[in-house]
Amino acid sequence: MKRRYVWIVLLLVTLYTLYRYDYQKTLVAKLKYFAWNDVFFMPFFASSSLPSSSSASEGNEQTVRLFTQSQLSRYTNLEDGLYLAILGQVYDVTKGERHYGPGGSYQSFVGRDASLAFVTGDFSAEGLTDDVSSLKPSQIKSLSDWTGFYAKDYTYKGKLIGRYYDSDGNPTSQYHMIQEMLALAEKENSSEEQKKRIFPPCNIEWKPDVGTRLWCSKRSGGIERDWIGVPRMLFEPGSEQHRCACVNLKSKEHEMHKGNLREYEGCAKGSTNCVIKNS
Repeated sequence: MKRRYVWIVLLLVTLYTLYRYDYQKTLVAKLKYFAWNDVFFMPFFASSSLPSSSSASEGNEQTVRLFTQSQLSRYTNLEDGLYLAILGQVYDVTKGERHYGPGGSYQSFVGRDASLAFVTGDFSAEGLTDDVSSLKPSQIKSLSDWTGFYAKDYTYKGKLIGRYYDSDGNPTSQYHMIQEMLALAEKENSSEEQKKRIFPPCNIEWKPDVGTRLWCSKRSGGIERDWIGVPRMLFEPGSEQHRCACVNLKSKEHEMHKGNLREYEGCAKGSTNCVIKNS
C-alpha cells in the first residue's frame, strides 16, 4: 500500500517538474521577444511618465516639412492637393475645394503665400504677395485671426522657406517683426474692437470672370447688429491704406467720419452689394 503512495508522489513530482520547466522556457522566450522588440517591452517595465514638452516639441519639429515656393506651386489641383500658405505656414485646404478649387472664390490663394490679399482683398498680381510690411498692427491681428482659422479647420503641412522662415525652418527677422506688431495690436485691441463695431468689415470674395465682390449683411465681419450698411472705403487719418467697411448711412458715426469714407467707383450709393470688375 505504501509503495503505491510513493509512486503516486513520485509521479506528481515528475509532472510538476516538467510543468515548471515548460513554463520557464515559455517565460524566457517571451522575455527574449520583448527584449528584441523594446518598443513593446517598455510599456510594461519602464516609467509611464509623459515626455517633457521640450522633447515633444523637438519630435514635432523633426516631422515639419519645409516647402520651397516651387514645391508649393505644384499643389494647385485636386490630384496633388490644394495647399496655401499664410505668413509662411502651409495648410492643406483640399477639403474646401468648393472655395479653393477651380472657379472657387479663393482659388487665387492656392499654391502661394498671398497673405496681404487676406486683408486688402486685392487679387491683382501685385496684391497677391506675402509682403505685409504695409499693414498696420490691427490689420496684422486680422491676418493672425486667419491663421487661427486655418489651424483649426484645415491640416497643417509645414513651413514655406522665404520671407518668414529660413532654409532650416527657423523664424526670420520678418517673422519676429510680425510678432512685435501683434503685441502692439493687443494693446490697441480694445479701441479697434470699438471701431469694428461702428464700421464692421465687409464680406469679400473674388472670381476670375466677375471680379471682387463686396457686400454687407447683419453679420458681416462677425459683428452681429440690427442694421446692414453699405460698402465704403474706410481710410485711417493721414494714411492711404483703407479697408472695406459696412457703413450705416443714418448713423451719427457716418456724419462724424465722412472725411475718412469714400464710395467705391461704379457702385450704387445705397447698394449693400458692390462688384469691382477686374482691371
